[in-house]
Amino acid sequence: MNLTGWLWTVLGFVAMVLILYTLVPDFFLHRLGAGSRKRQYTPGVTLTFDDGPDPVVTPLLLDVLARQRVRAVFFVVAERAARYPELIRRMVAEGHVLGIHSLSHRYAWFMGPGRTWREWEEADRVLTELSGRAVEWVRPPWGTFNLSTWWWMKRRGKRAVLWNAEGHDWQKERSVQFIVERILSRVNEGSIIVLHDGSTDPGDRARVVPIVEELCRRIVRDLKLPVLAPEFPDWSLGRRVGFVLWEKWEHFFASSHRVERIDAVNIFRLAKTTYHGPELRAESGELLARAGDTVGEIHLDNIRLQAKGADAQTIATGALRHAKESFPVLARYVAESPEYENIKVFLGLSMMYRAVRVFGFEVKDVEPTLGMRWIAFLQKVIMSVYHPAGHARLNPRLGNEPKLVWIEKKKLVELWAGPEKGASAGRGLKPSRRAKEFGSESS
Repeated sequence: MNLTGWLWTVLGFVAMVLILYTLVPDFFLHRLGAGSRKRQYTPGVTLTFDDGPDPVVTPLLLDVLARQRVRAVFFVVAERAARYPELIRRMVAEGHVLGIHSLSHRYAWFMGPGRTWREWEEADRVLTELSGRAVEWVRPPWGTFNLSTWWWMKRRGKRAVLWNAEGHDWQKERSVQFIVERILSRVNEGSIIVLHDGSTDPGDRARVVPIVEELCRRIVRDLKLPVLAPEFPDWSLGRRVGFVLWEKWEHFFASSHRVERIDAVNIFRLAKTTYHGPELRAESGELLARAGDTVGEIHLDNIRLQAKGADAQTIATGALRHAKESFPVLARYVAESPEYENIKVFLGLSMMYRAVRVFGFEVKDVEPTLGMRWIAFLQKVIMSVYHPAGHARLNPRLGNEPKLVWIEKKKLVELWAGPEKGASAGRGLKPSRRAKEFGSESS
């Protein structure tokens, strides 16, 4: 082999090493999200902040979060944290989560293995000492990895948390309103928003404060989603993929069937549909619905009812508490909303019909058809996706035949919103001041 051949061989070897050291780990961890978290698993949206702390902007940002009662995640640069330790202590004291954003904010591809290891090791030490607790989550600058970053995380038991919604708030030419609208168009349950409370330009840094104020207001009001600290359950890859796919199906179903949320926390969703079942009559004998009538349909917002524990009694108690908190708001909403003024009955199909009688619902058998078996199958999928025991939660007691559960609108309102509203529910109400306020917060 001549000199030119040797040179190309050496260059090829160097290129292969560089690709393995930079492009390969970055492709899997950053682009694909394999080995990192690009979303979280709460029924809400998470705010995260990079590049801080900043002595001017971060305190203002913490004030906004305190007023909004929002817990966020701060991925801080350890060198800056060491200069402003009081801000780190305040973050921890106010319930925010601390993450590592490196020691000195250097690009991963431009650091060798030794430098990378020292960068993260020292950052971890500094933030652990300042916060008084272990720091579990990391986010490399620009979300960029090299092989040494990945190996350090693996050896130290750290978890990389990235993002799936951003507004490019560091770009000067973008207005606050543009950034807010861009982010809102990209978020849903499980979203992780990235913003920045530290940068080179003081003017740029200050923009994050009105951005966060507007986001906190409009995520709750317009999207009807809570703003929450993230959760990352210890699920297998298969279950995470199944969860995401099923979530996309639920989004499609809600959009295509016009299933609406009531507010940012209620576990029930509402829709209007054409009824195809047997006649439904009130206790007085009044006809409430026959085939072809428009009726109200109650849906469970499954991700909001997602069971977090493994103990069956704890799960049941939590579900009961959520339902008791949600029914009064649901009842006021249907009593005061012009959308449901002429609806006489609310119903649903459920395999868990035994549990709903305590809330005032009637239960009625329906003709076993292929469609009913399809609904039973879907509800079993829901159980396996959202219950912590997964598929193991399914048992023969669930059966294969859902039943019709229904309640007269007047009865629903009397039971859960009070007799005064119940008396008016049959003829509808003009929206009260409270209803207008509720609508402005959740429409």
